[in-house]
Amino acid sequence: MRDVPCEIIEDLMPLVVDDVCSEESREMVEEHLAHCKQCQLKWERMKADLPIPEKKNVDATADDRVIKGMASTWKKGKKKSFLKGVFLSSLSIAVLVLAYAGLFEWQITSVPVDNAEISDVGKTEDGKIMYHLNIDDGYSVNTLKYSMDDNGNFYITAKRPVVKEKAKHLSTLERGYDFIDVPDQESMRGQKIKAIYFGTQKDRKLIWKKGMDLPDASEEAKESFGF
Repeated sequence: MRDVPCEIIEDLMPLVVDDVCSEESREMVEEHLAHCKQCQLKWERMKADLPIPEKKNVDATADDRVIKGMASTWKKGKKKSFLKGVFLSSLSIAVLVLAYAGLFEWQITSVPVDNAEISDVGKTEDGKIMYHLNIDDGYSVNTLKYSMDDNGNFYITAKRPVVKEKAKHLSTLERGYDFIDVPDQESMRGQKIKAIYFGTQKDRKLIWKKGMDLPDASEEAKESFGF
């Protein structure tokens, strides 16, 4: 055992505590402390005065949680993008369907009266007004719409889609007989009919007006409806 003065050991103690000394110096201090009570007391006080470093608990699952969080966020973003894509696709399809219907199916275009010829206007004993309609622009008519204003004016409006279709048959709406059952329309609408027009309020052609003297409906007109 080496006989080392206590003064030297006391100088080495802080180095040992801070772990900045050589292994030989550490062994020297430990050998001295083994038999020197005075230095042992100083050693204990020195260690007691040192702050004990706080140990931080390392969460081993922290990285996993971060990774799972990133994955969850990515999945949510992907799902949101997918739903957004589905919504936009559905919206685009709906717009295309509506556009197609608006152009080819919806009866929203009125036929100008200049293209319509009204002839063979007559009446039946039970109050029907019959007439022959001939629309000569070469395109088919899909609907005849009936309406009435507050003044008792009754309108027959020929309707077709924006995209017109060539007329194919001679027995269609654009060329043939039609009739208005005046008593029935008055009863249904709760208003007297004063005049019947082909067209609209702004673009119209008179068919019949109250007080007008009309001949009896032709046999051809009545036969077309089985009257």
